[in-house]
Amino acid sequence: MAYTRQPNSVLAGRALTQTPEPAPIVPAGVLPVALDVDIATTTSLGVVQVGSGLSITPAGILSATGGSGSNFVNVTLTGVSYLITANDSYIGATNKNITITLPLGLLGRVYYIKNQSDGNIKVEGSGGQTIDGNAFQTLGSNSGFMVVFDGARWNIL
Repeated sequence: MAYTRQPNSVLAGRALTQTPEPAPIVPAGVLPVALDVDIATTTSLGVVQVGSGLSITPAGILSATGGSGSNFVNVTLTGVSYLITANDSYIGATNKNITITLPLGLLGRVYYIKNQSDGNIKVEGSGGQTIDGNAFQTLGSNSGFMVVFDGARWNIL
């Protein structure tokens, strides 16, 4: 569906023309609309609230921004053993035989870990926290997983 402005003429009720022509509305003046998704909530002040990294301009344009312009996840590549930080999202191990250590878990926290090397790496929890019930997981060459913390342990998805 498209709307076009009539060139050089604004007539009452005809400033915009809809293509294709709309079907007659029955009863007249009532247009039922069904919404099946909530994309935002409204505060008592009428301000649209959106998630982190999203904004809506006064003109109604939705924009997404990340930590450094157009990035949506923070990427960390490491060739040495590494303790994941709260600012990390994707951790890529570029050398074999290193250990990637998950921080103490926070409920719902997610990390993406990938072995980008041609050997094995080890991924372990902190403070006795486990990954799928084990103290550590071994990732083979070019393999990876996503982990989420459920309040008690890290779970591989």
